[in-house]
This record gives sequence, C-alpha cells and structure tokens, in this order.
Amino acid sequence: MSKSNYTPRPNREPITRETDPAGRWSAQFPDMIGYKNQGGGKVPADYGWNTNPKQWQEEMTPETLATEYRNLVVPRLPVPAAAALPEGAKPESK
Repeated sequence: MSKSNYTPRPNREPITRETDPAGRWSAQFPDMIGYKNQGGGKVPADYGWNTNPKQWQEEMTPETLATEYRNLVVPRLPVPAAAALPEGAKPESK
C-alpha cells in the first residue's frame, strides 16, 4: 500500500464548521454530544448498589431454577385429538 502524505489538521472545526469536540451547544449542531456532556465515569464512594446479579446467580440451585422456570412458563392447553371416524365407518368417496 502506498504511503499517504495526508496529515490531519489539528484544528479542523473552522473548515468543517463543526462545533468543538468538547460538545458545546450550537444552533448549527443542536444534538452535539461531546466529552463534556458525558459523565466522568466514576461511581460516588457513598453509592450503594441495590442488587448484585452475580451473587443472585451464584446462589441459584437446580431446585430454585426449576421453580423460577415453572413460574415463568405459561402452561399449555392439551391439543385436542383429530376427529376420527367411528369404528366400522368407511370414508365417503367423491
């Protein structure tokens, strides 16, 4: 493959008329979301998780899994048998 001489510009916003990558709002790009609009990615030290799915899964036993399955599955109605001719009857021919 040939080597490209293209070098991306460090400041492309004036050329593309985009807002800055930080995501400051502008009338031209009202839905712009940048790194300033997204959270810092940290969980507060005093936050308490309400549930722990991994612990719940590890505590499941075959019996509790079967119970959960029975509670989730809707019982099916028995399928009615196909209509049958009485004994000794012959099917009609057309």
